[in-house]
Amino acid sequence: MPSSPAKVDFFPVSERPTPQNDSSVSCWLFCSLVLLSASSQGFLLFCSLISGRTITNNLPSVPLPRVPNLPLNLPQMPSFSAPSWMGPQCDSTNGSATSEDLFWKLDALQMFVMDLHWPEPEFAKHLEQRLKLMASDMMEACVKRTKAAFDSKMQKSCKSTDFRIPLSVCTMFNVLMDAKKQCSKLCVLDQGQEVEQQWQQYHSKIDVLIDEAFKDMISSLVSKFAAVLDGVLSKISRYDEGTFFSSILSFTVKAAAKYVDVPKPGMDLADTYITFVRQNQDILRDRVNDEMYTEKIFDQWYCSLMKAVCAWLTDRLDQQLHVYQLKTLIKIVKKSYRDFRLQGVLDTTLNNKTYETVYNRLTIEEATAAVSATDGLQGITMRDSDEEEG
Repeated sequence: MPSSPAKVDFFPVSERPTPQNDSSVSCWLFCSLVLLSASSQGFLLFCSLISGRTITNNLPSVPLPRVPNLPLNLPQMPSFSAPSWMGPQCDSTNGSATSEDLFWKLDALQMFVMDLHWPEPEFAKHLEQRLKLMASDMMEACVKRTKAAFDSKMQKSCKSTDFRIPLSVCTMFNVLMDAKKQCSKLCVLDQGQEVEQQWQQYHSKIDVLIDEAFKDMISSLVSKFAAVLDGVLSKISRYDEGTFFSSILSFTVKAAAKYVDVPKPGMDLADTYITFVRQNQDILRDRVNDEMYTEKIFDQWYCSLMKAVCAWLTDRLDQQLHVYQLKTLIKIVKKSYRDFRLQGVLDTTLNNKTYETVYNRLTIEEATAAVSATDGLQGITMRDSDEEEG
């Protein structure tokens, strides 16, 4: 006869708490399951329980014997779902029901085990460490998948002034913010316990991962805004002096002006870009929950915008700007300056050296155009732009 397998006994018989009712028996049975698999598998079992499922859902469909004239009532596991009175607290606040559900279940599992008050301190400490480790692993997976989804969304988006930040992108920012807040609660051990250096390094790695994900996402979004501006600047580059397009345009306009009134290029390009900036600013302000990260995006966006315009003007130091180029740049620079100031960008960032360089160059070009151009700039000027409408 083969020998029976050895029984695993976590507590001596003399130290076992005596169950007083059926509910305590259910608790001890459930805790035994967590102890036997204190890993991701144990968490998946717990998630299936608190999601309203029963163990019988995971068993193979084996036909059960039927007793004549006797109903077959299978015992049901207790439900660990959130009570109805906790509804407002469990509603999604970051826009992602999946991440909210994950964070709530991780917290519910840790609170459940903590409330059992294990009689052996060493084992209780070990169990807490295992739960924190599992929470850290799942938090890391959540952050990495969110970052991957963000990168995929950015690659598929357009680079024209029609680009508007998808609401799902704002939700991804909110998920990372929520993960950063929950990490200090779900992944950090009690300060009263002696924490090993290896454990501290592991949790600092999770914090660094979240911070790096934030940094990369903000940089990717600002790069998308910069690509849109590059498209606008490339369109007005066709009016550069000495280019083939500019020569044909000047010859055609002069020849046609002898017979008819030739319409001149308007401000549609500048107006379209300003609308693009304002609508994306409103989306970020309304949909991203943390104002600190919103201001970081605005700061980097403004600096990127001014650097792009400054680089474009630097490439044309020896050229005089076309009137259409000058009017478009003046409107974009001044409207953007005012809009970012209204969004809370500090004056030290607004009036940086890059902006001063752009301002001085456009002011000189404006004075030159006022002397040489026949119809001037039609009221568009670098001065007193705050009084302009729109």
